[in-house]
Amino acid sequence: MKNLFLLLLFLGIFVGIQIALLKSNNQEEININYEEIISSVVQIEATDFRGAKTFGSGVIVSEDGYIITAYHLLLNGQSVSVKLNGNLIAAQVIGFDQFSDIAVVKIENDNLRPIDLSQPQNIEIGAKVFAIGNPYNVGISLSSGIISATDRHFGNPYLEIIQTDASINKGNSGGALVDERGKFLGLNISIASLSGGSDGVGFALPSEKVIAIVEEIIKHGKVKKAWLGNFSFRNIVYRDKTGQQLRALQVIGDDLSIENGLRDEDIIISIKGSEPLWSTLRASINSLSPGDILELIVIRNNERVSLDLKTVERPERI
Repeated sequence: MKNLFLLLLFLGIFVGIQIALLKSNNQEEININYEEIISSVVQIEATDFRGAKTFGSGVIVSEDGYIITAYHLLLNGQSVSVKLNGNLIAAQVIGFDQFSDIAVVKIENDNLRPIDLSQPQNIEIGAKVFAIGNPYNVGISLSSGIISATDRHFGNPYLEIIQTDASINKGNSGGALVDERGKFLGLNISIASLSGGSDGVGFALPSEKVIAIVEEIIKHGKVKKAWLGNFSFRNIVYRDKTGQQLRALQVIGDDLSIENGLRDEDIIISIKGSEPLWSTLRASINSLSPGDILELIVIRNNERVSLDLKTVERPERI
């Protein structure tokens, strides 16, 4: 009887510990300050010359008024406003990068709560995330989901866009994707939908890329673009040694001012493992910063050659 009592006591203590640990873990999982995070995301309103309005979202990145949003929201806007605490405040467009769909605006306010831009630790498939934005202009809202994929590039192998099933709708563009600790994972930019609403397939540009672009816009008012040199390219069909026909790009011309290894009549058969389309090459270059490396595989004198091309800054005249 004594042994049975001790066994039951041990089991009770063990189960109690497990419940306590489970409760502790669950509390840690949901230990997110919703009010604090939501206060770092704002409503964006752009008005065109006819008075038509476009609505979206923006993410506060500094205490003194810098806010990032999606460039396509401002594309036809004559004026831009930010809705903060129920008030519309005129915003100045600092700069943008149309290729990454990022814009930076600024309002006159030095008491804002910026989102947590410290490096996130868990950008893995299956990780829990939250999408915050202004869906259908109803106000700042939060939805939850997981990371569905981390390597979507849509013809641009240098983007590695995050895919999530968190509910993202019209108006969420320019909003934030955050992890369970409220750290900024990415800028919500688009959805894939047949209905026009959320079908559980949303996309966000990774925070590392966003922050680098935003810092450059704030510093220079624009983004310095990479350049390969003064080359032309022609779409061709290349037949390899086995007789298989491949889509390829042929290099036309030389640029003696840049020694990056690319030569006249090189045949590009791969752009960082992706199919060598002109649209892919252009998008890849536009996603790089001067000094970044562009990875190509070319055919030269009937031999495969791997090239790591170091880009330079694109001249103003180009």
